Amino acid sequence: MATKANLRQQTIQALKQLSPLEREMGAQSLYEQLVALPEWQQATTIATTISTDLELSTAPIIAAAQQAGKTVAVPQTLPARQMAFHTLTADTQLVKTAFGLMEPADGEIISPADFDLIVVPGLLYAQSGERVGFGGGYYDRYLPRTMGTKVALAFPVQWVSVPTWSVDPFDVILDRVLVAPTK
Repeated sequence: MATKANLRQQTIQALKQLSPLEREMGAQSLYEQLVALPEWQQATTIATTISTDLELSTAPIIAAAQQAGKTVAVPQTLPARQMAFHTLTADTQLVKTAFGLMEPADGEIISPADFDLIVVPGLLYAQSGERVGFGGGYYDRYLPRTMGTKVALAFPVQWVSVPTWSVDPFDVILDRVLVAPTK
């Protein structure tokens, strides 16, 4: 069984090798699948990240949610591998972290119990909802505190039918994994 560290490196390489066309077509499909979900349509408060260049861009997700009048919150990392999600508005001040991530420096903190939908980042997902994240454990600590629908968006290189890694007892199983169609 492959280690999570090896799988992270393999998936990062596979993501880097996606052509711009594969990335664009896959992204468009994922956005359409997401906004078509009943959970999206019913949600009033959504959590997502401010994506990095490697990841699926979350800017269209944020824009679609805000245009639909939904409250959007993004994470700020805290000591002891904790997170707080702050509302994201045009006035939110963003700062770059030591990891190169953009995070809110201000804005109202949303309680984990108040999220209807959480777009969960990661590198590799199984059909049954298991995930391999980036290795910090932030979401593993945060997700058990929320009852919101947990959704992942995956390019085909990020999806497997069954986990090829050991699933830890603390791993939170996602409610849905949406996958872009293959070419």
